[in-house]
Amino acid sequence: MALSRALFLFALIATIFSTVVVAKDFVVGDEKGWRVGVDYQSWAADKVFHVGDTITFKYVADNDNVVRVNGSDFKSCSAVPFGFPVLSSGDDTIEFTTTGRRWYISGVADHCQLGQKLFLTVQEPSSQLALSPVPSVSPSPTPSSPIPAPEVVASDAPWSPVPSPSASLSPSPSPTPAPEAAASNAPWSAPRRSLLPKQLFKMIHRNLIRV
Repeated sequence: MALSRALFLFALIATIFSTVVVAKDFVVGDEKGWRVGVDYQSWAADKVFHVGDTITFKYVADNDNVVRVNGSDFKSCSAVPFGFPVLSSGDDTIEFTTTGRRWYISGVADHCQLGQKLFLTVQEPSSQLALSPVPSVSPSPTPSSPIPAPEVVASDAPWSPVPSPSASLSPSPSPTPAPEAAASNAPWSAPRRSLLPKQLFKMIHRNLIRV
């Protein structure tokens, strides 16, 4: 969505920029301006005027003016305004909004008779100037399912089990039992007590009976 919006804005800006760049402003007479003694038909001969272009009349205000007239008044230098007011600011800019012929003369004294007049033809907008509709940019389709992660390619080598850490370790020796005392084969006998007191007692007892 963001990409399509960016492309649309780029196309719109490019169209506006091309319009600004291609449209031209012509200063009538160039550095000489609008005055007596200039051949304005020669000036306009090598120029092409399109809809959207402008022309600017530069002169000393209060000493001259610009009058748009029709074809017949142009020939006769009759300063009768043709649908437009007389311009007298000294820096008058006119934008061409339609195609067709244009006639301009000076309405001061005999300036028109002295050659201060201009005829030109306005043509259709140039191909670059014409505003063509901006092509719509369709948004890129959103994937319905997430893109799977790339799979790991299996190796062609035969598979062999990886020994577990316990298998690689040698068995630890079992602790050696402590040596036990060897059992004696002789029969057990309790410690012998002295028989002298008992024998002596018996002898005394026998002697007493005899008496």
